[in-house]
Amino acid sequence: MEMQDRLSQLSPERRRLLQKILLERVSAKQAPQGIPRRSGEGAPPLSFAQQRLWLVDQLDPGGVAYNMRFPLRLRGALDAGVLRRA
Repeated sequence: MEMQDRLSQLSPERRRLLQKILLERVSAKQAPQGIPRRSGEGAPPLSFAQQRLWLVDQLDPGGVAYNMRFPLRLRGALDAGVLRRA
């Protein structure tokens, strides 16, 4: 017996029940999983983007591939010590 035939033989109440059950299963599979709390010991793992940047730097140490140049007008006093540490 084909699935369509079997479904057509269900009463409206059973169809609603089946639909509810199937939707609950799909929702449970798609429910976002919580982010686990870290212990705080050691450095957190790198993201894939950070790993990629690390690899690019290993291949071309000190390269400027990811530097972004743009003009910027700053107003006010410049704290040279803070700029050096940045």
